[in-house]
Amino acid sequence: MITIVKPKAKLITPVKHLVDYTKLIERIGRVCYKSESKINSESAPKFVKGIINRGHESVIEHCSVTYKFTCSRACSHQLVRHRLCAFSQESMRYCDYSKLGFQVILPPSISEIELDEYMISMKDAYDDYIHLRDNGVPPEDARFVLPNASKTEVVITSNLRNWRHMIRERGLNPHAQWEIRKLFRDVLYELNHYLPVFFEDLIKKLEE
Repeated sequence: MITIVKPKAKLITPVKHLVDYTKLIERIGRVCYKSESKINSESAPKFVKGIINRGHESVIEHCSVTYKFTCSRACSHQLVRHRLCAFSQESMRYCDYSKLGFQVILPPSISEIELDEYMISMKDAYDDYIHLRDNGVPPEDARFVLPNASKTEVVITSNLRNWRHMIRERGLNPHAQWEIRKLFRDVLYELNHYLPVFFEDLIKKLEE
């Protein structure tokens, strides 16, 4: 069975952890300036905004966020090029899609008229996969016939500084591929909701 799924980003880090990050980064960052005495109940947002505006972003590397991306293999090949990330990805080598079924991503540039042809191509590839599996070819070799449209899941953990970098390069860059751009814009909107002091400047750039 072949089904179409949409790219999506799911926050894995518990929100209860995120809400402590602003105060945590202030406590860490003030070590650099020996200004711990200035910490009070309202000082954290201003301090964090200040270090980001000054480009002192190494301080925010102390906090990390984890997301699970559902996307195409074409997109995941771009994701894993980023550094300073921990990746855990759905393995085509071990997953047996003759039992699990087959899911694909549909590019928005494919019109309703072209959809039937697209799905025929997906079905042909999946039929070839099933044929190979039925004839004893292991999943690690049968996967060679599956397309870049194949859905995959990638869990990414990275620090806040690197999330800002990836959002700039993938979410804010108009030349980025549509799928990865959507994923990182979704991440930006969600992280800005929980951690506005870390991401509000990027939201402003997005809305310019």
